[in-house]
Amino acid sequence: MSKPAGSKPSSHGCKRKTFSIEEKLEIIKRFERNERTCDIARATGIKESTLRAIRDNAVKIKETSMTGTTTISAKSVRIRPKEIAEMERLLSIWIEGKKSRTTFLTIKGKALSIYADLKRKSPNPAEVAPFRASCGWFSGFKHRYNFQNLQFSSEASSAEQKVAKEFPAVIQKLIKEEGYTLDQIFNFDETIVYYKRMPRRTYISRAEKQAQGYKASKDRLTVMFGANASGDLKLKPVVIYRSDNPRALKGIVKATLGVHYRYSKKGWMTAQICIDIFAEFFPVIEYYCKKKNLAFKILIIIDNAPSHSPTIAELNPKVRFVFLPQETTSLIQPLDQGVIALFKAYYLKRTFKMLIAATGGENAETAIEFWKRVNIKMAIDIIVEAWNDVTKECLHRAWKKMLPNLIHGFKEFEPSEQFKKIKASCVDLAKQIGFEEVEDEDIEEFLEPHSNDLTTEDLQQLADGQVEAEDEEDDDDDDESQKATPRQLDTSQLLGVLSVIEKQLQWLDDNDYNAERSRVVVHGIRTNLEPYRQLLYERRRLAMQQKLAIYFKLLQKRHPDDQPSPSTSSVTTFRSVSDKTPSTTSQAATL
Repeated sequence: MSKPAGSKPSSHGCKRKTFSIEEKLEIIKRFERNERTCDIARATGIKESTLRAIRDNAVKIKETSMTGTTTISAKSVRIRPKEIAEMERLLSIWIEGKKSRTTFLTIKGKALSIYADLKRKSPNPAEVAPFRASCGWFSGFKHRYNFQNLQFSSEASSAEQKVAKEFPAVIQKLIKEEGYTLDQIFNFDETIVYYKRMPRRTYISRAEKQAQGYKASKDRLTVMFGANASGDLKLKPVVIYRSDNPRALKGIVKATLGVHYRYSKKGWMTAQICIDIFAEFFPVIEYYCKKKNLAFKILIIIDNAPSHSPTIAELNPKVRFVFLPQETTSLIQPLDQGVIALFKAYYLKRTFKMLIAATGGENAETAIEFWKRVNIKMAIDIIVEAWNDVTKECLHRAWKKMLPNLIHGFKEFEPSEQFKKIKASCVDLAKQIGFEEVEDEDIEEFLEPHSNDLTTEDLQQLADGQVEAEDEEDDDDDDESQKATPRQLDTSQLLGVLSVIEKQLQWLDDNDYNAERSRVVVHGIRTNLEPYRQLLYERRRLAMQQKLAIYFKLLQKRHPDDQPSPSTSSVTTFRSVSDKTPSTTSQAATL
């Protein structure tokens, strides 16, 4: 039956492809190499249902190939434009590297930006299909790349400003109730350092971009900093690189580097690295408290990044984690209030000084020759020195937005004021090197946080580098993925296990003729299970907080003129894992 005039073509005009026997055999070979269906789908752009159909008919397809008959009819499938497939691949890498959980509008903007870049680089841009980044596409993208936690959120910046304004009051109330001192309150934050990049208007920057084989992604480090609110304790930085044993660090004991050196394939913070690092930080903080005659009772404020697994809040009962509300990191996180920008300014200043020392005098190397031999060992040395340059007073003043009632004095050490001085010094040093075109705004642009966002070119280089690394280390792929994903106790399964145990304990108590024996055994098992009961209680409380947050958000949308009470705000804007729990007896009764 012909379609009525004016009707739309099916599937939005997507082309259909008929698979040849050879193509089907190639897919079957992938399955025989134990490749996962989702991985084959990503690599080929073919639906998983189609791949499974080919796999299930493997015997018949092989018979067909041997006899030359066509007993299996060719399967017709829809082929997605290659630009969309490439855009999604790069977008998935960008999302994985985001420091905070992102919204649909942010992802949509990045997707459109990447697609526009790919379209512009296409041999025939006019023939590239249009792309709108619709809600339907977003749902499919989440499914294809297993980003199930991404939500259709379009919160306005005004709402973020409001949450950021209310949140410090919640923290100060918590500090007052629990009796924390500034020495016992910590903040941790990560940033990206491109250790071989220079300000835009320098001949080194231009030469690097024009150099054959230049890959910006290879000079990228993730650096994590931590310090307390008094500024009295600066913890050793964490440096994460894409190689476990880079050539520049061969023969060096990594514990002597002055940083915690860690490795991940993409050079990003992972949940497992985060857990391991905090497990190493706790003894250092505990020793510090002992020296100061303080109780080891710590409050850690950290952003809600995907790599900051909730599991870290369960590592030590004496350490309480508070996760910042989404999209408020740049507004109120202490280390983001000029400290990291100041660190990067010190890093650039020390780099310029090193460059001047290397290129001065007779028979000295040129600036480009020096820059070619800059490596990760030199970068780590500069990171250690630049972090040491950040003063105690600057670290203390950075908390004024989070703790306005507790931060006083040292106004002359405001991070923003220090930043201006170091920036002017960097301009002077640049001109000494011979970078005459560099001005104040070039340094400021180079040090701005958004300059760390990966461009489409960076993402392509990172993706290509990742493929190369996976080819080289294919045998270790499964082990690495296991290391990157910490074990998780599913809440519903935990509840089920505890319920079953409680029923069996009750059976022992009801049926054992020896009352003394059953009493001792049942009491002992219940006592040993207490940590799991406390964990279950905390997770239930957290789930209730999240439900209340959703409820009041919906209520506020219905009644925009009504303002939420302060007590409601304090319940719904952060999550933590150290409130008081009910008694063992009452919890056992609920199970």
